[in-house]
Amino acid sequence: MPSGIGSERVSEAPFPFSFRQRVRFGETDMQGVVYYANYLLFAEVGRVAYMRELGIDYARLLERGVDFTIGEASVRYKAALHFDEEYDIRVRVGEVRRASWTFEYAVDRADGTRCAEMQTVQVMLERGTFKAQRLPDEIRSTLEAARE
Repeated sequence: MPSGIGSERVSEAPFPFSFRQRVRFGETDMQGVVYYANYLLFAEVGRVAYMRELGIDYARLLERGVDFTIGEASVRYKAALHFDEEYDIRVRVGEVRRASWTFEYAVDRADGTRCAEMQTVQVMLERGTFKAQRLPDEIRSTLEAARE
């Protein structure tokens, strides 16, 4: 089965990076659970922390005249998270293409319950034109090494 939301790979392949957080009151809705859109913010927190761990320096990318945007994002909800519960944002590199790459995420409650699976596709851009551009070689090699 191919990689992606709902596939075997998202559910069972290991995640090499994990970042522990705690649900803040402002992230919950009137039902006392994390508001659905906040899972994309959780993905951003995990993405930035994982990129830092991999040595991908966002400020350095900008200095070189390149940037990236999110071209696609998806979330599959599995169980609720509530105020003050601890959870882990797990991240791994998915597919690496010419001008884009995928990050796959899992949000797991501290007791191990899978609460959500997410995926984002990052597209490399030239800052001045906002046109897609080939991944710089060092970014590509870092991402490919992280997949192994």
